[in-house]
Amino acid sequence: MSDDGLRAHLEELKRKHRELDKQVEEVSRHRNADDEIRKLKTEKLWLKDEIHRIESQLETMETRINGHA
Repeated sequence: MSDDGLRAHLEELKRKHRELDKQVEEVSRHRNADDEIRKLKTEKLWLKDEIHRIESQLETMETRINGHA
């Protein structure tokens, strides 16, 4: 995936992560929502891991481009 493609994907993942924050907050206001909260938090964790992986990949690409590898 190109640098621009990775950046676009990264922004989409960050947007989804923020949206899940909002959903967790909303669901947590209701009683007996533990399963739904657990599902949302698991998805948030997956997104955070993917965000970190892409950010690391972008840093590596930038380092190579700038000749600091």
